[in-house]
Amino acid sequence: MAPTEDLPKQLEETIRRANTILFRRGRSILIGREISALQFNALLSIREFGPLTMGDLGKHLFVACSTATDLADRMERAKLVERARDEKDRRVVRMHLLPQGEEILNEVISERQSFIGEVIKDYTDEEYEELMRSLELLEHRMELKRS
Repeated sequence: MAPTEDLPKQLEETIRRANTILFRRGRSILIGREISALQFNALLSIREFGPLTMGDLGKHLFVACSTATDLADRMERAKLVERARDEKDRRVVRMHLLPQGEEILNEVISERQSFIGEVIKDYTDEEYEELMRSLELLEHRMELKRS
């Protein structure tokens, strides 16, 4: 199938809808733990990119530095993260995941992965391989365009 003008719109809508379903699936765990979606995304960013400064966290979450700082304060009080001075430059303070933050990430991601497993359990090997190839190719090409 050749790309049409509608294809990017359809792909974006489909990816967004699938993401919303996954988000909702993990949200029930977050509500039970009294963790906001923004806090969860902050925890994910710290796990993915390593210990972050408030400025870096703000950039990853698309929020102001003051919002990132308020968020960090709440997460630190909840024992999800801790602030620590950088070993190379003591003026720099970075947020690090604590075991409770890691546990919440693992719990939500595990629930999402179980849900996806449930959805694709009846896929044939060929369907699964085609899905993985397509998603990996899309991710790779998006990554190239991001730069």
